[in-house]
Amino acid sequence: MSLPFHRHLLIRLFRLVLLVAAVLVIREAVQERAAEETAAALQPERLRDFFPDIQSLGPALATSGWRPVLGTDEKLLGYITTTAPESDKIIGYSGPTNSLLVFSPQGVLTGIRVLKSHDTSDHLAEVIADRKFFNQFKDQKPGEPLKAPLHTVSGATLTSAAIAQGILQKLGQSTGTSLRFPDEITLAEVQTLLPAAASLKTAPQYPGGFEVLDADQKRIAIAVRTSPVTDTLIGYKGPTDTLMLLDASGQNLKKIALRRSYDTKRYVGYITGDQYFLNLFNDRSLEDLATLDFEEARIEGVSGATETSWSMAEGLKRRAETLLQQQPAGWLRKVTWRWQDWGHLAILASAFIMAFTRLRGRAWLRHTHHALLVLYAGFIAGELLSQGLLAGWAAHGTPWRSAPGLLLLAAVALLGPVLTSKQLYCHHICPHGALQQLLARRLRWQWRVPAWLDKSLSQLPFLLLAFVFLTVILGLRVDLNDLEPFDAYVFRVAGLASIIIAVTGVIASLFTPLAYCKYGCPTGALFKLIRFTGDADRLGTRDWLAAALIAASSLI
Repeated sequence: MSLPFHRHLLIRLFRLVLLVAAVLVIREAVQERAAEETAAALQPERLRDFFPDIQSLGPALATSGWRPVLGTDEKLLGYITTTAPESDKIIGYSGPTNSLLVFSPQGVLTGIRVLKSHDTSDHLAEVIADRKFFNQFKDQKPGEPLKAPLHTVSGATLTSAAIAQGILQKLGQSTGTSLRFPDEITLAEVQTLLPAAASLKTAPQYPGGFEVLDADQKRIAIAVRTSPVTDTLIGYKGPTDTLMLLDASGQNLKKIALRRSYDTKRYVGYITGDQYFLNLFNDRSLEDLATLDFEEARIEGVSGATETSWSMAEGLKRRAETLLQQQPAGWLRKVTWRWQDWGHLAILASAFIMAFTRLRGRAWLRHTHHALLVLYAGFIAGELLSQGLLAGWAAHGTPWRSAPGLLLLAAVALLGPVLTSKQLYCHHICPHGALQQLLARRLRWQWRVPAWLDKSLSQLPFLLLAFVFLTVILGLRVDLNDLEPFDAYVFRVAGLASIIIAVTGVIASLFTPLAYCKYGCPTGALFKLIRFTGDADRLGTRDWLAAALIAASSLI
């Protein structure tokens, strides 16, 4: 290999390493702050609007992490919990949201508060303003399904869906959390069904469940329970929690045992003494159990305890359904493709055609491409890359499950300049850049920026990029979306600053082509910073200043 090839490769690798290093530094700084902010938000004085008589918070429950709220003489006033850390992995548009959930002593959800959101402020404001969104969760109990189809907020779908997922995950059937049956499965009760059990190990893929290990630490079964799925399933007087012992594969039910019930003791005794009824469900696959027709299978209730035994059988069926839903799937099956994502793929295909074929030389086709970018990618889809979006992803991860097309678009935008030397996003994908190209030289009079001023103004986007980086690292209260015009295309949620920047940039582009792209765009500056410009490219001042800034930030 020639020397130039080695140099080209090293320059590309250096800039990719800078990008990765910046992401790692951002993520570490944000995660450290998040823990401190959550602790501060759970101080008793911050909870008085929910609990006026609060005196203290009790220790977290071992099974769920929920904290009792205590009043005078340690009277139980209710419970609180947060959707984090589970919701930290649920990315909305640009980041996760941590919400406070407030419960009555009976376990009924009475209040919700957004403690901290790393999503875009405009989208979050839309969600908070939609009271119907939060009210749909009120009066819910753990394990109880929503009373109506989930309502998400138009214009902030990804943000509201992520918040809802965090709430439902904390409330629902996937967490294994129960206020009615807080006691975890014990080794002793498992040994009554499987004497060879020697120890239990938490099974993350079965929330609330355990791997059952023998004396050689080999998995021989999976132990789960029907609660909290059955917490709202009332027999004669109350719900029942049933132990389910699955085989080592977790696909088949081997045995069951009644753990605890709020039903009448006499009826419970009838069931625990009826081995025929308890054995009716043995050796059934989860698929079979989840679709079980009691009449066809000739499963009858226990005489004298019909309603209690029916609720127990129905609980096994419902728990089997949730177990099937929780089982790991291939990553492709976890991805949800929205209409916007298919649109992003179409935009990428069109961009590649314009960038790598001679068709870009046809003015009418180029103008048509730009017009479609403005209309569809800008005003209809409304998902533009921005510093707020990219910084959120750097800090908390990407929404690859919920917005794969947007993520693919971002990957092309970031890797394109490094691998192809072309500014694919700025020149062929960005709606705001397309609008400026459509308006370029439409007026006779054009202002030619003097060379000295052009040199100075061209540094402004890079200074803004450095400011964005430091803002995220230091946790400054700056809305990054107010630094760029891209939210203006979703005018329903746009802030005034974004609209002003957008209008000003468009007007300026009438007199100086691509004025905003040249002199105001920090996102474009990021792509320029990592771009490989060809044989004459060298590591320059910007590269070394970026490396120094990242290194210094890692020490803060």
